[in-house]
Amino acid sequence: MYIYNFDENTKEYLSTGLAEADPEETKNKGKFVPLVPANATLKEIPSYNQDNQIPVFENDNWVVKSDYRKNYYKVDENLNVLNIDTIGEQEGIIVDKETGDLVKENPEMYKIVDNSVVKKTDEEYNQEQQQKEAERIAMLNLTRGDVFRGLLLAKGITKDQIAQMIEAMPTSTQEENVKKELAKIDFEDALNFYRGNSLIDTIGLALGISKQQLDEFFETNDYTKLIGGENE
Repeated sequence: MYIYNFDENTKEYLSTGLAEADPEETKNKGKFVPLVPANATLKEIPSYNQDNQIPVFENDNWVVKSDYRKNYYKVDENLNVLNIDTIGEQEGIIVDKETGDLVKENPEMYKIVDNSVVKKTDEEYNQEQQQKEAERIAMLNLTRGDVFRGLLLAKGITKDQIAQMIEAMPTSTQEENVKKELAKIDFEDALNFYRGNSLIDTIGLALGISKQQLDEFFETNDYTKLIGGENE
């Protein structure tokens, strides 16, 4: 005869063992009476999938419940991979350990589609990374002094000459007029110049400075990055 042991707290099935005789009861009744210790039962466990289920002893009976603790993680809406510590159905998306470990290594390679974790295509991933890099570069900024100093040292261009360049911008359309006025505001009032500001590209284009050179200048604040270019 077998006994089935369960956890004192979670009541989950732990192990199966051979029942020992209860000495006093066996003697009194003249036949084998099993000794059932605490947190054990003689009721046979039902069949269950050991990959994601566990029998739990509740109300003097076994109930098969979902159990993802051993072989699975759960993933939240932000692609955070979380350990599963409780028995039963879980909130969030359930993934196997192999997939979860890959998501941990590089969550940006994955996305959630129809409540499932899906790997992005290489094209999709590369486009997103390029967009993020473009956004990062656009937020690079230098002080007015940094920019004017760099242009003067690299190209010999003074603030007055830059002002003249802005003043010479076309105004034949409303769009061009607005662009010119915005450039004047940025030039006269901005304490810092952001790489993503269109005025920077406008000045760079006029001076034969490539976008890559401007990116490197704003990344390093090294005016030598501006030396050379299309017009030299």
